[in-house]
Amino acid sequence: MLSPLEKACLRWVSRGKTLAEIALIEGKSVPEIQLYLQRALVALEAKSINEAIEKTNLSQSD
Repeated sequence: MLSPLEKACLRWVSRGKTLAEIALIEGKSVPEIQLYLQRALVALEAKSINEAIEKTNLSQSD
């Protein structure tokens, strides 16, 4: 199960945002965004961000 912020970070990545852009949007630091993405990988048992995005069925239109 992903936290709302983990899912939001994956959604932003799927839309082509950089870590710095996501940090600015979410009001967090870049290291915090990296941590949320890493936690999402672990939670989803994914080997990459792309695999995590696929597993959550996120697309650029979401």
